[in-house]
Amino acid sequence: MLSINGLHNFYYLPKFHDMRCKARRISEMIRTRYQRDPLNGDVYIFMSKDQTKVKMIHYENHAFYVHEKSFVKGYKFIKIVISNDVPVYKIEWKNLVAVLESPVIKSIYLQ
Repeated sequence: MLSINGLHNFYYLPKFHDMRCKARRISEMIRTRYQRDPLNGDVYIFMSKDQTKVKMIHYENHAFYVHEKSFVKGYKFIKIVISNDVPVYKIEWKNLVAVLESPVIKSIYLQ
């Protein structure tokens, strides 16, 4: 069950796409590559290059939580376009919900 709500700060990592990483590796990347503290309760979001999978990580109650959502073939997440080239982008709760709950159809097959 996803227990994240709009009371957290959400940060999108537009240049991080490695879906193979587990919680410890992701937190280390946040600390070293982005110079942020993954233990402060913020939620970090990143998306696969093909936009079919999203992962979110946050730290709470002495544990890391990693949430993953992926679509079946034919669907993908809305592409997030950022006007300036920033390594970490603070994303609002309403925009995050729009990304997570609004699938885009990649193609349609008609017979």
